[in-house]
Amino acid sequence: MPDMNGEPTHGPTDETGPETASETGPETGAAGNADTPGHRLTAGLTIGSRVVVRYRLEEGQGAAATDFVGELVARNTDFLILDTRTERVKLIRADVLAAKDVPPPASRAGRPHERVSADDLEKLMAKGWQAVDRSGLGDWVLRASGGFTGRANSALVVGDPSLPLDRAIDFTEKWYADRDRPAIFQVHGETGFEPAEQPTVAALLERGYVVGGGHESWQRVLVMTGPSAGVPPLTGQSPPVTADAQLQLDWLTAYAEQRPVVPGATEAVLTGSEGQLFLSVRDPATNAIIGLARLAIHPGWAGIFGLWVHPGHRRTGVATTIVSAAAMVARENNMPAMYIQVSGDNEAGVAFWDDLGFTVHHEYTYVARASA
Repeated sequence: MPDMNGEPTHGPTDETGPETASETGPETGAAGNADTPGHRLTAGLTIGSRVVVRYRLEEGQGAAATDFVGELVARNTDFLILDTRTERVKLIRADVLAAKDVPPPASRAGRPHERVSADDLEKLMAKGWQAVDRSGLGDWVLRASGGFTGRANSALVVGDPSLPLDRAIDFTEKWYADRDRPAIFQVHGETGFEPAEQPTVAALLERGYVVGGGHESWQRVLVMTGPSAGVPPLTGQSPPVTADAQLQLDWLTAYAEQRPVVPGATEAVLTGSEGQLFLSVRDPATNAIIGLARLAIHPGWAGIFGLWVHPGHRRTGVATTIVSAAAMVARENNMPAMYIQVSGDNEAGVAFWDDLGFTVHHEYTYVARASA
């Protein structure tokens, strides 16, 4: 929320890297030694993710330890800063007994892929397609990546921007203008929502913005989720699927056949998540890649991006094989939920995912000036 001067209390700020100073600067405390079990346990936690930390309490506090659950907002040599549901806490890393990233909290009844809120899933998906340049404006996330994809070059509108709406839009427009990019806003809602009824979109329309920004594929994007256990398994007739942890040149070359790439920015986005795999199927006769996808890896979730099959090999089961391989990875690594994003005007694509057990979780649109 804004402070008494109307300035944001949690933004606008540049997003921190994996090691950041605490709120009070690089102080040293009880931790002292930076090679304790607590330091090693917390080294792999993801800044910006929801985490659970088991923390040693001082003698005389009754229990020997307690658990903190919240968003990890900063980490330095000695301390962790967590935003829990009720407060911001500062924890000494040397006193951590256990720690791990955890999935977003459940907000409604259902299976794991159904019970997460749209806001939390949007934030998770943004980490699965990490922009090169990003800043926080309260809960909003401003993203730029040289024009490579709408997702990586738009303001993710979630929660409270911590400024009055008109000022938040002004700030966002200036942020993009400073980067010589058009301001594009990604706004989501329940299935079938009317964008103009949302305050942010209504304010943008008054400024001359257009829902979809003049792009048919931007009008309505479906976020579909499904259980990894519900995807058909690979069979003896399935072609071999390669899963590379590193981006390979021939994978990138094949990927470029389906969409324009921006040298430097494309590679940075594709490799920018905490974890990803590059899946591919090859033609046995030529060894050329004929199908591919990128799998983003999260605690409890897996996201599929860029599923593509060469036109000469479509309707041969290659796409299903790749998704089956992705689901197998998810099942074997404790990721029961999966997500994908598909344009609402892609009827064949929607039907494909529906056949594999995915259902619409929510949808989003881009709002931009038509020139964008």
